[in-house]
Amino acid sequence: MSLVIKFRLVSSSSSRLQPRFSQAFTLVELMAVIGIIALLAVVGVPAIKGLTGSGGRKQALAQLLGAMEVARNTAISTGTNAAVIFPDSTFSNGEAYKYRSMAVVSWNPTNSTSPATMVGPWIVLPQGIVFFPNSLKPANLPTATNISFRILTSSNTGNFPAVIFQSDGGLDENNSTIVPTNGISYFEGTVNGTTTNPISKMTNFETVRLNRYTGRAIPTLAPAP
Repeated sequence: MSLVIKFRLVSSSSSRLQPRFSQAFTLVELMAVIGIIALLAVVGVPAIKGLTGSGGRKQALAQLLGAMEVARNTAISTGTNAAVIFPDSTFSNGEAYKYRSMAVVSWNPTNSTSPATMVGPWIVLPQGIVFFPNSLKPANLPTATNISFRILTSSNTGNFPAVIFQSDGGLDENNSTIVPTNGISYFEGTVNGTTTNPISKMTNFETVRLNRYTGRAIPTLAPAP
């Protein structure tokens, strides 16, 4: 038996690929995609801003707690007073320092009547974070007088709202009967004069309170002072 193999010749014209038609977005689909992108932008941008603000507040808390601890340890190690000072609306040597900065100062261990001098540079809060003016007003904080401070290359003396620590680490009650047990609070926004301009609708704010006997700082949340 013989095997017969048949071949079929296919013309080149029949082997050509049939043209394919690519699909495209319709106008309705395109508008739907644009709408979704716009919705995500509206929802996402405030969330990103909130995360940024939260980071600023956390940094400010770390700065404030760190300054308190440095001042307390300085008072204990030198055997005299040390303080954290806060420029307020009465500060006349730099608008940018008001309610946005603090510094640690220490008195001379052998002569407490000489001006207190700065320990390290100014500590500036993150952009957009400021202290509540009511936290620093005379009814809540004692005044540290005759403080020698530096602005760039110039030196001056002045009086500041302050948290003052005595040699045992507790809050100094000899300087004043006022001790900052109500705490020092800050917020996101600006201060114009003594008027606050918050940019969020928060009702409780990061607040650092201090134990009057040990001088230990206690972070908490509290209503605006």
